[in-house]
Amino acid sequence: MSLTFPEIKQKGWQALVKELGYAGATKFMLLFDAGRGDYIEDRKEILRGATIEKIRDDIKKERS
Repeated sequence: MSLTFPEIKQKGWQALVKELGYAGATKFMLLFDAGRGDYIEDRKEILRGATIEKIRDDIKKERS
């Protein structure tokens, strides 16, 4: 199935309305925010200096 973005948007809205009603579907849509900032730059800063080994060690430490 190859749908255009407008078709996906329309079908998604129809599915939400079917399951939640108009009020519930509207409330659901209000939960989403486009966000702010530059994710790529933020990610670079968050992961600066990170290595696979450090990530692995942090996961092991968190699990224990």
